[in-house]
Amino acid sequence: MAEVVNGMMRRFSVVAATLAVGLVSSSCAKSLTDPGFACTAVAIAGVYVTVQDRLTDSPPPFTGLWARARDGTYVDSTTMSFPSSVVGAVSVPLAYERTGTYTVTVHVDGYQEWERTGVVVTEDECHVIPVSLNARLDK
Repeated sequence: MAEVVNGMMRRFSVVAATLAVGLVSSSCAKSLTDPGFACTAVAIAGVYVTVQDRLTDSPPPFTGLWARARDGTYVDSTTMSFPSSVVGAVSVPLAYERTGTYTVTVHVDGYQEWERTGVVVTEDECHVIPVSLNARLDK
């Protein structure tokens, strides 16, 4: 009787291992052809927007910012508020793990609204391929 139990346990382990490999490979089907290739579990933003002052080419000092990426009815947005002026580069991530053609809008306190249309985010086997934008803001 002990051999049957052990035999059943061995078969169960093989089946469980086969299912686990199947689940991992289904999330990155193309990776099976590349030895050592694996997808990560990290969420990647499709769009990164860095803000800077158009005249100085430096990051603008500001206390508030909002940014939006829109693709049809899909909208991803963020708002940032700071108790005192931020001095230094700020990069805003938007549209995590979502392909599409976006209109990206940025508003920073004390500056005119900035907009870029036709921002295309694509993907590879595992993640979106990020697009970096530089929002050069006018006063």
